[in-house]
Amino acid sequence: MPHIIIKTISGKSPEQLKDAAKQAIAAVSKTLGKPEKYFSAAVEEYSFGEWEGVFNENIKDNKSVLVKPGYSNPVTFE
Repeated sequence: MPHIIIKTISGKSPEQLKDAAKQAIAAVSKTLGKPEKYFSAAVEEYSFGEWEGVFNENIKDNKSVLVKPGYSNPVTFE
């Protein structure tokens, strides 16, 4: 069933990351009408220096990204 991957800049505590994963599962479970027991979630952390690669590989020009970020420059976040 659904697997959620959260890609983020590193720096949050393990508790914050786990809470974010749990909240993502709860929201998607509710929206899709499927029990939470069918979901899994992962968090991948990246440094600021790595984020440009993540953006270019996973976000920019990716048609499966339905909600784009409010920035187009992954270095300055503008």
